[in-house]
Amino acid sequence: MSPKHRSFLSKTLTAIAVATFLISGSTLPAQAVPSTAHVSVAVPAAKTNVAKVKTTANLNMRSGTSTKHKVLRTIPKGKVVPVSAVASNGWYQVKYQNKTGWVSNKYVTVVAKRSAPKAPVPKNTKTKKVNLWVATKSTVNLRKGAGTSHAVVRSIPKHSAAKATAQAPNGWYKVTYKKKSGWISNKYVITCTKGCQEDTGNYTTNRAGLNDRYFTKSNGADLYSAAGKRLRIGDIPKNSVVYRDIKWEKAGGQITGWYLVRTQGMDGWMKASALTRKNTAATSNSKGITRKQALKQRNGKLPATMLVAIPWDKEKTLIAAPAVKDLTRLNTAFKKKFGKNLDIDLAYRTLDTQNYYYNELGPYIAAKPGTSNHGWGLAIDVPESYNYSFKGKYYKWLKTNSKKYNWTHRKNLEEFRSNGTRNPYAEAWHFEYNGK
Repeated sequence: MSPKHRSFLSKTLTAIAVATFLISGSTLPAQAVPSTAHVSVAVPAAKTNVAKVKTTANLNMRSGTSTKHKVLRTIPKGKVVPVSAVASNGWYQVKYQNKTGWVSNKYVTVVAKRSAPKAPVPKNTKTKKVNLWVATKSTVNLRKGAGTSHAVVRSIPKHSAAKATAQAPNGWYKVTYKKKSGWISNKYVITCTKGCQEDTGNYTTNRAGLNDRYFTKSNGADLYSAAGKRLRIGDIPKNSVVYRDIKWEKAGGQITGWYLVRTQGMDGWMKASALTRKNTAATSNSKGITRKQALKQRNGKLPATMLVAIPWDKEKTLIAAPAVKDLTRLNTAFKKKFGKNLDIDLAYRTLDTQNYYYNELGPYIAAKPGTSNHGWGLAIDVPESYNYSFKGKYYKWLKTNSKKYNWTHRKNLEEFRSNGTRNPYAEAWHFEYNGK
């Protein structure tokens, strides 16, 4: 045999011997390790659900994922070791005697697996109960379900309040507004749990059955939609009557130093420090101010010196000084007829108040700001109750007799027009002063 063939045969036999030793998991003598033993080939590894394996033979733990890598330890047959990863060729990364390395998957059996990780529970998968108030940032549709695909029940005007009792997974709120229930988008509301703006129902009178009476301490008192937020009126005169409403104050979430009140024909929040139990307003026209002088003032900005309190009225409602004498005469006649004083709900109305009414109620009910006789303190509103309605005995008497005392109910405020159609501007409660 030639030297060339002997060399080839020797290399072939050596390779066969190396392979035989590797498969058995045994270690090779140093002289049997081929010259490529230290060549490293990267094999991708990943996490595995295999937790533990048991060796089926004495097994080499190597520094890499093939027999070409260095032997770190020999793990005895029958040994259970923990697994931390698996390579793409199937080899396991294990730990033995404080060493971490790789073993062939051919000489182990799986004895334990990790439990599959639990899928995270999605948040807000169910409608949840809530107890809060929402105020609309713009006009928003109240719908039958929590999404725009549902039918519209009605629209809720901008800056309105509604009670929310539930919230859907998509954030929409279930609310009740003006006795109608439905869903509105959370994108168009401000939420509140204390000192909240509320839907207290339709307006009836300032008092609304209340008796916890206060008066404003100074001119320019503020009324807010929510406690300290969203100013409604900022020019309430000194000595204006204010009724604290504890029931709705609790419903809106009480805040120290703030009261939920009814004043100027509406409800809202006022600072407790702005109120007093005493009324210090004059009750007669001692300065001899005339109606003509009052009309020269800016509507809704009548100076405090021209305002007086109606003397026989429990609320000491403020009115222009020239109107109080004839109003007292009218009341005397009314009391003689019915055995009680005339009920005065509202009289002088500031410009801020007029603006608020006009925006909330519209032109059919509220006069254009700066044009109402209330703005000069030369008009009164009686309560919107049955006896003062068009069918009521008090209205019928006032309609007939008030003119004797320089107070009138304008024809364009009557229930029906001359052609018999119903008048959309009808107001049974409004009377104006036309004296001197």
